[in-house]
Parts: sequence; structure tokens; C-alpha cells
Amino acid sequence: MHMLWITVIAGIFFLEYVIKKYMDRKLALDEQRPRFGGRIILKKYYNTGSAGNLMSRSPKAVRCVHTVVLGLTAGMLAAAVPAKHAAAAKMGLSFLAGGGLSNLHDRMTKGHVVDYFSFGFGPQKFRKLVFNTADLFIFAGVLLCMAHTIGKDLQKNR
Repeated sequence: MHMLWITVIAGIFFLEYVIKKYMDRKLALDEQRPRFGGRIILKKYYNTGSAGNLMSRSPKAVRCVHTVVLGLTAGMLAAAVPAKHAAAAKMGLSFLAGGGLSNLHDRMTKGHVVDYFSFGFGPQKFRKLVFNTADLFIFAGVLLCMAHTIGKDLQKNR
């Protein structure tokens, strides 16, 4: 795999490792610290499930699925590296791999993912969700991969 993409993955993993460690030490589980006029709320949450705590009663299954998906992502990135004109897809897959690796590391070493912020705006269901920086990279990775696919389809249809 090309060094740039490995560096992106490692950078995301290291950044999130440092942030999670800090938040885990500094925030109590029931504590909330509003920031930016309450738009961001720092709060620690241990997520044993997947996104939105889905399957929280089956952490082994979540770890298994997470491992398989991360392996598929790494395989797709390895296959995409030689492709020309696929920078968005490669960056998206690197974001997915970096964020996914960070969360999988938590699952394997702690039995849960450390989430530490939520948004103080939007619908109530959205406000209840708690995220971490790895999640943002995962979302951005999905968007970049979608943009690449849509762009490729648009070029094909010309």
C-alpha cells in the first residue's frame, strides 16, 4: 500500500488514541461540558454496540463484524492504490480504515468504544447520539467514496 495512505490511517489512529485517552481520564461518565454555546457537548460514553449503540447486547458479534468490515476496507484500499484518478476513493477508504481501526482497537482492548461528544442542536434523537473523532472520519470517508462513485458514474454517462 502506498505510504501516503498508510500515513493517513496511522495519523487518524494516533490522533484519536490521544484524544480518547485524554477524554477518558478527564471526563466522568455522568459529566457534561457544553462548548461553543452548547452546540457541542463533551460527555463520556462507553459504547458496547455499533453506531447508535445498535447490538449493544452482542459485543462479540459487533467485534466480529467490525473486524470483517475493516478487513474488507483495507482490501479495497489495497486494490484502489494503483488506480489513477481515484484520490477521493483512496482518501475515503483511508479515513474509513483509520477511524475503523481506532474504534476496533477500543473494542479489543477495552470492550467498548470511548465516545465523547454530542451535538446540542437538531432533532432530539440526533442530540442523544454520542460520537468520537473516529466516527467523523468514518462519515467523511463514506462521503468521499460516494463522491468518487457518483463522479465516476457521471463521467461514464457522458
